[in-house]
Amino acid sequence: CFDSGYRIVLSQVLFASPAAMTRSSFSRLRALILVAGFATSASSGHDHDFRGLRDANNVTELLVDAQRIMKGAVNAILSTHALSTGPSAGYASDINSRMMSPKPVSDMTSSGSLPLIYIDTNKLSRKYMEIQGAISEQGVARGNLLYYDRDGAGYVAFRGNLSIAGESEAKRQWWDGWSPFFPQKENTSFYAVIRFQPDWLEMASAPTQSGRADWLPISLRRSLGEWAVVVPAVPPSPTPPSPRPSSKWTCSVCMHVYDVQKDGGGKAFEDLPSSWTCPVCGAPKSAYKKTVLTDGTERWVHEELV
Repeated sequence: CFDSGYRIVLSQVLFASPAAMTRSSFSRLRALILVAGFATSASSGHDHDFRGLRDANNVTELLVDAQRIMKGAVNAILSTHALSTGPSAGYASDINSRMMSPKPVSDMTSSGSLPLIYIDTNKLSRKYMEIQGAISEQGVARGNLLYYDRDGAGYVAFRGNLSIAGESEAKRQWWDGWSPFFPQKENTSFYAVIRFQPDWLEMASAPTQSGRADWLPISLRRSLGEWAVVVPAVPPSPTPPSPRPSSKWTCSVCMHVYDVQKDGGGKAFEDLPSSWTCPVCGAPKSAYKKTVLTDGTERWVHEELV
């Protein structure tokens, strides 16, 4: 069963010497643990306390919602460009993706939150080599990090720069959630940490939707240490103004009812010039008196001059 297989691989890897840990055993262990994490998440569920829709233009609220999705997802998919040489070399535009275990980020308190995301890796892994290779060849390594919270029906996708943390920084950023992968924790010889510096964030969830006709998700860009909304949600359509009460202007002499189109060329009675006269009997405009009917409508009545 899954549980017994998990324990067998775990015992084989954790109690073996570091030299005996092959890439295949490490990959098998990570896969089993990540699947176990998803299974646990699915069985336990998440407490998504969504009290109403988020303000889709409030950066801090959006970051708080993004963090909620990240917590619900637990793991994330990291995508990087393929190596240009070696056994797994691909075309220049090829992308490789792998399930990873990012360290939980600090709470979001302002638009300056979320400057970095730390992700564990193995110095022998392809991700490590792809990042180092891109920096060596192009001067920068770009990547995409996708969190998908299946139970909460939401996702957060980041774009940003990737680099490998120095040894002291990697040790400072150690997270106990990585313990199953590294027998001596931060002192494990093959332990390394990826520094992901996001500069683009797009998201969608039950309480945070763009409502845009072009289907673009709400998106934020980070520049000079601050996040800002660059693809906003479509604001709710304004409530149309209440229609003016229907009005009638009736000549009390000839009983002619003023017609906006025929008698005034589309003008309301109030907008007619003072020289206007009744088109039937020739009475002046000043002879009309405003009348409010019991149903709320208004009527201008032509009173006969004596």
